Amino acid sequence: MSVAFQMPAFKMPARAVASGALLLLAASPLALAADPTAAPTALVEDVSDGVDGVQPMDYVAAGRTVALKAGQTLTLSYLESCVNETITGGSVTIGSRESAVQGGSIDRHTLPCDGGKLLLASNEAGKAGVTVFRSAPIALPGMKAQLPKPDLTLFKTHPVLILSAPGPVTIDRLDVQGIALSTVNVPGSTLDTAKTGAGLEPGGLYRISAGQKSFVVKIDEKASAGGGPALGRLIRF
Repeated sequence: MSVAFQMPAFKMPARAVASGALLLLAASPLALAADPTAAPTALVEDVSDGVDGVQPMDYVAAGRTVALKAGQTLTLSYLESCVNETITGGSVTIGSRESAVQGGSIDRHTLPCDGGKLLLASNEAGKAGVTVFRSAPIALPGMKAQLPKPDLTLFKTHPVLILSAPGPVTIDRLDVQGIALSTVNVPGSTLDTAKTGAGLEPGGLYRISAGQKSFVVKIDEKASAGGGPALGRLIRF
């Protein structure tokens, strides 16, 4: 003889169901991609007109997706891996070190850049009241003052300057005495100094300041002049 047992029906409270759904949504990639506090991993170097949601010099975080129509392009530079990509068409998902592309083509190569320091600087950019620089050690009487350690190393002699508001940027040479402080006026939010005149000296050490924010910047000994991708020559205040 067999006996059939019927388990009593269990109803989950509506509040618990709703809470569970919210937890699943919060854990989904789409929810993470929409998180405005997520740390940036890449810089938008250039993008075709008509692409929604991004513009040149934007920072983007891992998990973000960008849709490109046929013929539209997106150029990205990754802050930690120093990977530079030009993507044509398709669906682009931002990663931590490179992009995943479906339905499009990608041209990828590596540029010289300061990797982790760029990542740190991007996290500090735009924060009110933040001063980013290393103070020079105090020299004892009779001793030559030590130079501060650089916050960033640039691999081009012409920086790209990005400010939260128009204003002056001062450039102070630290490793050579007797050079006057120079000032560059940034009329908008971005200035590519490759388009405005003389660059900085390869091997030089500078303090570059805008408002209350400042970076100690080293120019690589093999730095070349001219423009090109902002990665490797970007200073964002």
